[in-house]
Amino acid sequence: MTARHPNGFRFSDEFINRWTRLLVIALFVITGAGIALGVASDADGAPGWLGAAAAVVLVLGVAGPIIASAVLGGEAIRRGGGVIGALFAGGLLAGASGAALEIPWLMWGGGIVLALGIVGFWVIGWIAKVPMYIGLPGAHGKVIQREDDRPEDLFGGDDPRLRVKRPRRGGTDAS
Repeated sequence: MTARHPNGFRFSDEFINRWTRLLVIALFVITGAGIALGVASDADGAPGWLGAAAAVVLVLGVAGPIIASAVLGGEAIRRGGGVIGALFAGGLLAGASGAALEIPWLMWGGGIVLALGIVGFWVIGWIAKVPMYIGLPGAHGKVIQREDDRPEDLFGGDDPRLRVKRPRRGGTDAS
């Protein structure tokens, strides 16, 4: 069962920081491996498939951590938010691919899906009352956060699994 943490998210700060570090490391390590394969594919006598393997590793090194972070970010805000994260990441990658491959419909379609993902993140963030930044948090960006009343699950009433458990009076709660 998941309780909301004081930061407003479903996941703890420790969990979020750990996954952020792992995904950033994965981004650099896998992308570095792709670059190394690309350099090796230029050597004399290198097999022909090495260049294609380098391209695949490079794409996975960038796209994998982006998709994983978007899905985890959506899930941190609200159960099922990973779908919005996947929509966001898919739009970002489709738009970038369309621009790189000069396929206008893919670029524009990806841009529209990306915009829907951004709106989706704002909607679930507003419902869940998590802090949302316009600009960078460290650069005096504006913080927007609802504080009117407790969050409600709009898909079936208040979800008791999101409430913080308090110890019962007269004893300790060992669970």
